[in-house]
Amino acid sequence: MRISASCGGVAELFQERPKLPPTQAQATARSIPSEQYSYTASILRLLRNRPFILLIITYGQSSPFTAVNVCLLLFGEEVNAGRIGLTIVIAGMVGSLICGIWLDRTKTYK
Repeated sequence: MRISASCGGVAELFQERPKLPPTQAQATARSIPSEQYSYTASILRLLRNRPFILLIITYGQSSPFTAVNVCLLLFGEEVNAGRIGLTIVIAGMVGSLICGIWLDRTKTYK
């Protein structure tokens, strides 16, 4: 009975959405009528976003190494798989350090 009362209270107190949009993206999404919204257009807009492309490239670099690591584990090469994993982690740490220093000096971050 208490659960039903609390669920009813939550459903009564909370609105469908806030009066003021929480982000700029949400404000833009609300200003576009639903019949004019295009999923394809939003994907194309995302693919033209340079920071997004850089992020995809950055995260995509470790995928082949992870696949090799899994293949090595399947064939019983635990030692080599561990070495590759360690190399990936260290390379990521060094890359983050170098990028952090570079961004701090050039002030090109957003």
